[in-house]
Amino acid sequence: MTIFWGLLALASLLPAIMVSWFSTEKNTSLMKRGTLLLALVGPSFVTLLYFGGHWDSGLSISIWVTISFSMVLFLCFSLLVQDFSKLAVLLLPYLFVLGVFALLWEGHNTHSALKAEPDFWLVLHIIASVITYALCTLAAISSFAVLLRERALKTKKMESRLLERLPAVYVADRFQVSLLTMAEVVLGLGILTGIARQYSSSGSLIDFDHKTLLALIAFVVIAVLLILHRYIGIRGQNAVRFVLATYLLMTLAYPGVKFVTDIVIG
Repeated sequence: MTIFWGLLALASLLPAIMVSWFSTEKNTSLMKRGTLLLALVGPSFVTLLYFGGHWDSGLSISIWVTISFSMVLFLCFSLLVQDFSKLAVLLLPYLFVLGVFALLWEGHNTHSALKAEPDFWLVLHIIASVITYALCTLAAISSFAVLLRERALKTKKMESRLLERLPAVYVADRFQVSLLTMAEVVLGLGILTGIARQYSSSGSLIDFDHKTLLALIAFVVIAVLLILHRYIGIRGQNAVRFVLATYLLMTLAYPGVKFVTDIVIG
């Protein structure tokens, strides 16, 4: 049944993908918002199905949660900043591919039941981790938009259906820095809540496992980028390298660890 609803969730992304790629009418804001809302409802419903009575920490649900939170944040930012909606042409196909992988890895989930009284610090840590990864996903999409735009400018090949729908280089660059700034704050909270949970359960401050080390390195990389952007003015493809490196680290820390434990080892 989960596979069936997963297929429907993937189908719910298709109208938004089609509209973002092929719509030519100027007055299609209502249609775009409607299809984006549908694209949010599908993955969110699958996520809620997974959380029906137990906590599932497997790879498949982690991907669906990432898709759902990325869509929530994308819709919110699109309502606040009109140009942000232009990233849909890159974001939605990427989320669709993630959904395909979630279906392929269905059945490799590790189920861990929640306690009668959920760990407060654990809940906060999970929420912070998911939001951080969703923000980094959006930042990576913004960086890819910058990369495509700048390469087109260098080669003087700007006549493309894809490029016409992307935000300008300056706008996309501003998006990636703003998103990483928010991710840095939330990631910092996630690290603190992880330390608080570790201390309350074992008395030690931090457990240097793979996930923790990758998260700390990502925190440092983001901090370096923000400092360089603030005092040196680093932007464009130079900033893109930092953003994509951060996304790689967060991917290794979040779904990457789950892939190794659930698929490779499990």
